[in-house]
Amino acid sequence: MKPLTSRTISFAAAVLVGCLSLASPAFAQLQPTPSNIWIPPRLVIPVRTDLPVQMQSVRIRAEVSGRLAFTELELTFFNPNARVLEGELQFPLLDGQSVASFAMDVNGAMREAVPVDKARGQMVFEEVIRGRIDPALLEVTQGNSFKLRVYPIPASGTKRVVLRINEMLSERKGRLAYRMPIEYADKVGTFSFDLNVAGVSVAPRIASQTFGPLPFNRGNNGFRAQFTRSDFAGRGVLDVEIAATRTPQISTQVFEGRQYFHADIPLASVEAPRAIPNLVGLIWDSSGSGAARDHGREFALLDAYFKKMRNGEVRLTRIRDIAERTERFAILNGNWRKLRDALTATAYDGATNLGAIVPDAEVREVLLFSDGLANYADQPIPAMRVPLYAVSAAVKSDPVMLRHLAHCSGGRFIDLNADAPAEAARKITFAVTRVASVDADGAQQLVMTSPYAGEGRISIAGVLTENATTLRANVVNPNGRTSVIEIPLNGGSSSSSLAAALWARMRIAELEGAFDFNRAEIRRLGRAFGLVTRETSLIVLDRIEDYVRYEIVPPTEMRADYQRMLTNAAQQRTAERKSHLDNVVRMFVEKTTWWNRDFPKSRPAKKEVAISMGAVAGNLGELSVHERQENRADVRDLATANAPTAAPASSAPQTPRVMAAKTMMAPPVYAPPASGVTAPAETKISLPPAKAGATSASIQLQKWQPDSPYAARLRNAATADMYRIYLDEKPGYLNSTAFYLDAADLFFDKGLNALGTRILSNLAEMDLENRHILRILGYRLMQAGQAKAAIPVFKKVLVLSPEEPQSYRDLGLAYAANKETQLAINTLYEVVIRPWHGRFPEIELITLADLNSIVATAKSKPDTSRIDPRLLKNLPLDLRVVLTWDADNTDIDLWVTDPDGEKAYYGHRLTYQGGRMSLDFTGGYGPEEFSLKQAKPGKYKVEAQYFGARSQNVTGATTLQVKLATKFGTPEQQEQIVTMRLKGQQEVVFVGEFEMKEKP
Repeated sequence: MKPLTSRTISFAAAVLVGCLSLASPAFAQLQPTPSNIWIPPRLVIPVRTDLPVQMQSVRIRAEVSGRLAFTELELTFFNPNARVLEGELQFPLLDGQSVASFAMDVNGAMREAVPVDKARGQMVFEEVIRGRIDPALLEVTQGNSFKLRVYPIPASGTKRVVLRINEMLSERKGRLAYRMPIEYADKVGTFSFDLNVAGVSVAPRIASQTFGPLPFNRGNNGFRAQFTRSDFAGRGVLDVEIAATRTPQISTQVFEGRQYFHADIPLASVEAPRAIPNLVGLIWDSSGSGAARDHGREFALLDAYFKKMRNGEVRLTRIRDIAERTERFAILNGNWRKLRDALTATAYDGATNLGAIVPDAEVREVLLFSDGLANYADQPIPAMRVPLYAVSAAVKSDPVMLRHLAHCSGGRFIDLNADAPAEAARKITFAVTRVASVDADGAQQLVMTSPYAGEGRISIAGVLTENATTLRANVVNPNGRTSVIEIPLNGGSSSSSLAAALWARMRIAELEGAFDFNRAEIRRLGRAFGLVTRETSLIVLDRIEDYVRYEIVPPTEMRADYQRMLTNAAQQRTAERKSHLDNVVRMFVEKTTWWNRDFPKSRPAKKEVAISMGAVAGNLGELSVHERQENRADVRDLATANAPTAAPASSAPQTPRVMAAKTMMAPPVYAPPASGVTAPAETKISLPPAKAGATSASIQLQKWQPDSPYAARLRNAATADMYRIYLDEKPGYLNSTAFYLDAADLFFDKGLNALGTRILSNLAEMDLENRHILRILGYRLMQAGQAKAAIPVFKKVLVLSPEEPQSYRDLGLAYAANKETQLAINTLYEVVIRPWHGRFPEIELITLADLNSIVATAKSKPDTSRIDPRLLKNLPLDLRVVLTWDADNTDIDLWVTDPDGEKAYYGHRLTYQGGRMSLDFTGGYGPEEFSLKQAKPGKYKVEAQYFGARSQNVTGATTLQVKLATKFGTPEQQEQIVTMRLKGQQEVVFVGEFEMKEKP
């Protein structure tokens, strides 16, 4: 594993500024109307480099046939630095555009990407990176934004990437518009452009360009334009206008034994003013992302709408993490000033929970203003029984979902970044011709992009079951009159390489309107057609061994070797899976042996426990056979180790389960805090008398006290003023997870739980698919006692990261906290039975402790028939501590010091009185667990040390969670959770104390 700084990405400062400008309000005002261009790809590097990466060459090849356009971009980057970099190419696409494929050079030859399940692709990419192999991964985030992770960009070398994009061209003043950005960098070494327009008799013309004349020459089947420039400093857009045909355009394609068609059909559209009902619902997305919408355009649209309404009532519901109380506003003679003032005063804060919408049975029509990016809770968006008009004024949005909501209700979708103000006003105040349905006797699985004619045309696609048939579109006009358009379809008459992919894209768009219910079919289509979807990504791997290891079907030229090697690999995996459960049973038996052993509770003969060869060997005697083999090197190293009081920072990768990479520390005698050290804030839990024990317990936690200026300001504010102060501070910390965590804590402390939850939910808005941030959100919701809210968060983490056992464990524990016992047991058992990467040592044993505790304390007996009976044994504990953290490739150590001053930690795993520390997690997340069956009276100090990290964390500081429990696994179990942050390596924090007292 290379150090992070040797493989992380960036681009020229000017390009990075270009990326950042996409989020600015000014950018939204500059968005063109219907034929707006797509933003060129930007390579982003989040750390500093000595020299910016250069755009060495850009080659653009484009084909236009009818209204379909295919564009291939070949980008070559040059890294002038003396270190290898990793890159992330970011590019949002316009509505109607899609990625067809991509390729990346591997050892000097271009290799095509292949489809892979999205979560699996992320796991494979990260594991391959750890092995210093060359992968590339293209995935879609929410909406129509894409990112391509590229590694490596060699030191003083180049990396070449090819992106291929399909597009349905829009029409402008009777002509098709093909627009291509040419501003890829301040200067491009070589820039070439080749455009071929097929099937036209009139030469296309250049509407605008900045580099001189570009003549089109007649070819065999149309016109072609080419140019090449060196040291190209292009600006603006190449804008080509192409004569639009008025006849139906039909294309067919045979793909995997089925014949697909795509029909682009002219439709005479009639519009007429419609009556605006006098009682409407207005759903206003007031989440944090709502602040980025262009409210000026939204208000202009509402002004036109209310002028048409004249008199009526509006019922306003703001949506954040919850749906807020509905407010009522009267509209008099088109005057909506009070409503406008209320909308202007909206505080945009919290996550987006569109599923919280509750339809109002009395309203006659609904207006939804949102970006459509739902990111909180998991209830589906309710279907509307009245027309819904979905309005988007955000640069980053989910137009597919918004369009689906609108069209299914009989309403319309209005994109204020694409529609001119007058056009948007007409869409919301006029009725228009609509295709009610389509059918064909010899075709099936028919899909439409929209029931409304965009620029006088509709697009329909399907699968032909007969070679010749007739497609029928049933049309309804605003006056209620109906008509039928019939289009003959003949298979093979107009062959195309795009028809199958267009059908798949249109079908996926239809399915994504109800994404949570259609994920499996979307995944199947993405795999079958090699498409990037919310469920599938495209990946390039370096070696055939990597394709075999992860069971990813490689490009065609590698498949013969793949099939041969796959048989052997499958047999090996079957054997590994069979032996895994037996290994877990062996480990569990050894842990049970420890639990059954009686340890002395007298004071050790010596106050200081020296680490010697014998002492270490004694500790290793309590380990499993496998663990003893893994730790032989430690016995040798510890015999000669000096005993420093703190572990050095880790600057090199550490192999999981091998402690020799760390310098061991002698477990010091516990001493009380020095004078001047602030005592921890105390939270006591009085436990009922134990049925069989000689002690009672209390827990004292160190309250996390952030020292930032905003935290001090909130802490000192009057309760009534806190939210106003928070809103005042928020703009300076929009991308700071620490800010939301700290602020939420302070609101929870004051009993402002609803506001605390709203503030905390902003984490869901920050990075739509960042599992690290979502884990923090889920942990913090659990700490706040909101397990029900945490469950959908952990469900999403599991979708994003099913290859990490923590994803199952976190969700299972959330189910347990929400009293969903059977789901908890089923989910936790997945951690036990699945083989995991070696960087997750002993997580099966830790999870078995959770599972058996839940089974033993359940009020009604759950179904455990699925669980191996050898693993069903509850091991109650007087004390249990579990440490987890949010950053991958990060090593944090749990320390527990008992009343005798003996410290349990990764280098001293078994104490004199029987305290057991789990194996060391050096590869990220934890958990690390301390267990003590019978605790002697006295204080037990809990600390955590940030040993080292090999990756950037997502909060600016690693967030850790420590769960402290007494009487674990019994009905008397009590626990507390504390969340804290460690900012620097070598930092040690005091977490809390157990105090065990003798019973009177």
